[in-house]
Amino acid sequence: MSEASKRGPFLSVMAVLYSILTLSNFTKAYQYMSNPTVGGIVIFGVRFESVVSNLILGPLMGLVVGSYAYGLWKQRSWLVPLSIAYAFYVPLNLVLFWYRQTGPDVPSLGFLLPYLTIAFTGSIGTALYLAHHPEKLAHG
Repeated sequence: MSEASKRGPFLSVMAVLYSILTLSNFTKAYQYMSNPTVGGIVIFGVRFESVVSNLILGPLMGLVVGSYAYGLWKQRSWLVPLSIAYAFYVPLNLVLFWYRQTGPDVPSLGFLLPYLTIAFTGSIGTALYLAHHPEKLAHG
């Protein structure tokens, strides 16, 4: 059985999406320079608003998310604790961010619902999938 067929479509898609998120995190400084009102990395609800902070923190988060993508693609068992931590981090990050956003620029419900669906499927959904399909992961 090939590695891709053992991994299955869900983990394959999630690995690709996490790879795209990794690229996004590595380019946070550029995103911030291009449009400071929407660009920049958000960690624990705080949007970092300088090129230097995005230049440092973006790649650090990129390494974390990139490790996640690699672990999904290669089906590594060490991924389980990371998936659990990330499943808690994403909702916490979103709640803290939107709690701090008090200006008129709060996103509409039409934006929030699809965004939350994708974010929670990616974070919580992947952790739950891994918890219920341990046979998909190789040791090491």
